[in-house]
Amino acid sequence: MEDKIVTLEAFYDPMLAEIIRARLEANGIPCFIADNNIIGANPLYNQAMGGIKIKVFEHDLEKCREILSQPEELALTDEKLDQSATTCPYCNSTNVRYGAATHIKTNWFHLVISFLLATYPLPRKAWHCFNCGKDFE
Repeated sequence: MEDKIVTLEAFYDPMLAEIIRARLEANGIPCFIADNNIIGANPLYNQAMGGIKIKVFEHDLEKCREILSQPEELALTDEKLDQSATTCPYCNSTNVRYGAATHIKTNWFHLVISFLLATYPLPRKAWHCFNCGKDFE
């Protein structure tokens, strides 16, 4: 049975097109993205090409529109987020982030060597708690 391939929608944002493609494939609808490589090589062609197109089989068109009309549910629930959250070992808070440490752990020897070699020490990375203000590994 020959089935025509039709354009479902055209997007000017490549990430949005990939999200929609992944959502359709997660629901069992075969689809692909057209003109992504041309627009990726030169984004100025986006308007001239008519955007990035999602192509589907014609018999799946109504099912695709039905899937995209439904609100998207989040995959993570609050329970899953609480289980994977990092907590501060000092105050058990989950108000933490990973990044540059706020407390500098260095000594005079390292400062003199880095000054003589004209290098700058890289900032140390650690978890920082915003409730108690402490850094931890």
